[in-house]
Amino acid sequence: MTESKKKSQIQTIVIIAVIVAVCVIYNAATGGKFFALNNIKTLVSHAIIPCFMAWALCFVFACDYTDMSIGAVVVLAANMAGFLGETKLGYFGIIIGAVGVSVALMVFNFFLFAKSQIPSWVASIGMVMVYEAIGIFYSNHQLQNGKTIAQLSDPMRGLAKAPAIYIVFIIGLIVAYIIYNRTTIGFSVRALGSGEKIAQAMGINTVKTVILTGLICGLFVGCSAFLNESYSARIVVKTGLTSMTMIFQPIASLMLAQVLKNKINIIIGIPICALFVYGIFNMLTIAGVPSGTLQEAVLGLIVIVFAILAQRKQKKVVYLRNSLDARKTKY
Repeated sequence: MTESKKKSQIQTIVIIAVIVAVCVIYNAATGGKFFALNNIKTLVSHAIIPCFMAWALCFVFACDYTDMSIGAVVVLAANMAGFLGETKLGYFGIIIGAVGVSVALMVFNFFLFAKSQIPSWVASIGMVMVYEAIGIFYSNHQLQNGKTIAQLSDPMRGLAKAPAIYIVFIIGLIVAYIIYNRTTIGFSVRALGSGEKIAQAMGINTVKTVILTGLICGLFVGCSAFLNESYSARIVVKTGLTSMTMIFQPIASLMLAQVLKNKINIIIGIPICALFVYGIFNMLTIAGVPSGTLQEAVLGLIVIVFAILAQRKQKKVVYLRNSLDARKTKY
């Protein structure tokens, strides 16, 4: 074992030990509230749901795009899931409604990214406004006609409860890992992230890759949508770009997973990091820190810090690659 690997393992052990020690101390300070069984169940459930958005964002960032509309897509897809879930379709309607809407909208987004000449983050913010407007139109139409907004009844919310939520999570983890690491499309997505011209020089059909990436992202966003709807019974429509806040926790988990990707595969690292990120908010909630103010400020700081760390890690990799290329050229 090399000295660098030993140092890396020691650092990992120290980090884990510190996290465990903090949790133990905090649990003792709160009279055992943190490690209470109900709290652990809540912690795990709340960490699982953002994982699907984080996996979708992983593919988005891998092909060098930025999609800020994922939260708005989740809202629309969740409302469709709630509508179909209360018909004779039942659970099948919940899944098909959420996944169908998500796939359609995400494929459209990525088609727009591929064909337009504007930056993806600009296009996606425009789509946030469009999707939020559609949600408001639906909500107002229902209320004006004396109808209620789609809401799942308690018997139809089983997908967000044990053991269904754990089964969905395991399936999602396996699918994300295989697609990202073991398939041609996963390789093509990562190659596209290195530059469109480089990908084309490798014989990759970039437009096809982008569209397929949208389809893959749609599947994971759809899973997040029906889990959100099943957990909350109803996802309230958003306005004023507020749906964008739904992606901040998944982004924080993804950024931390990128920092740790040399130690653990990024797809596997995402749920671990999601558990860590939500654990912080769980501690703040137990401590009585109000949600909507200080907790959001903490989330913003976490996103910034993890993004800086991920960027520094990326720059270090690029520097090492350039150094190796220079040595090869020299000799």
